[in-house]
This record gives sequence, C-alpha cells and structure tokens, in this order.
Amino acid sequence: ACRALVDELEWEISQVDPRKTIQMGSFRINPDGSQSVVEVPYARSEAHLTELLERVCEKMKEYGEKVDPATHRKSYVRVISHDGTKMDLSGLKFDGDVTSSLKFACESIAEEYEDELIEFLSHEAENVKDRLCSKRT
Repeated sequence: ACRALVDELEWEISQVDPRKTIQMGSFRINPDGSQSVVEVPYARSEAHLTELLERVCEKMKEYGEKVDPATHRKSYVRVISHDGTKMDLSGLKFDGDVTSSLKFACESIAEEYEDELIEFLSHEAENVKDRLCSKRT
C-alpha cells in the first residue's frame, strides 16, 4: 500500500508543469515598503504535496491484488494505466474488498506519515519507496 501510494504521488508530481510556481513567504509589508515573498516551483511544494495527499488514495480503486505463483506473496498492481494503454490482468484479483482495504491502508499511511511523505517528496530523492516504505515506516 505504501509503495502504491508513493508511485501515485510521484506520478502526480511528474504531471505538473515545471514552469508553474507558487508564492511563498510573508504577505506582510516590511517597514521599507517591500514584501518578503518568493516564487518557488509548485511541484513538490508543501501546498502541492498536501493537496495531493488529500486526494491520492482515491486512485487506489485503480489497483488490484496479484499473487506471485512461486512465493505466494501478494502485491498491489495498477489495473488501469495512466495513459489508457491495455494492461496484462492475468492472475489479478480485482474486487471491492481489495480496493477498499487498499484505500483504507493508503489513508492510514498518508495520515500517520504525512510529515515524512512531505519531507521525502519535497526533494527529488532516490529510492523514496525503499527509504520511506521499508526503513521509515
């Protein structure tokens, strides 16, 4: 669930126009008449990541459960591609129980580890999934 959550967040971040910015800082006027406002890239800003965390778990309905035939280990995989291409759905369990339990797990992780998710995703870091989902949580 954590890995699916990070995948969705990273995909959403990649879809933001790199030229889009957001104003950060204080909107108060300084004694000299200037303002302490800076423009920062919108993608990976705290406002952007907070907004994504509020709605990303809705994407879990696009996932199904796959069981590895050799190890019998369960994993969640996307059943609907981001770009609409057809996907291989063989050996996939896709029903309301799977999606609702994945959505619940996603919401629990997003709520409990919101600060860590924002911390890791605010910088383009390597291996966010491993660092966050295996080591931190």
